[in-house]
Amino acid sequence: MSKPIIYFVLEDMEVEAPQGTSFQEIVDSCGADVTFGCRTGTCGTCRIKIEKGIENISAMEREEKDFLESISANKDERLGCQIKIKGNCSINYIGL
Repeated sequence: MSKPIIYFVLEDMEVEAPQGTSFQEIVDSCGADVTFGCRTGTCGTCRIKIEKGIENISAMEREEKDFLESISANKDERLGCQIKIKGNCSINYIGL
């Protein structure tokens, strides 16, 4: 089975990572320009937009859903510190 490819829109960069890897680990290892604050899903600093492949992102937990609703985030937005990659996707960093 091939590794998922994560495409970072702002950097025009593709990175391969094992399925189930946290987005935070991927960013830390490849040096993509994504800022993390609290790393617990409560500050929104790592807000990202899933441009393609939202079905390849881990399910949203209640805390993340509540936070994103509180800032009126769009349905294709997630907190980078809360997701794991299950397949190919394109991600755009937007921050808070």
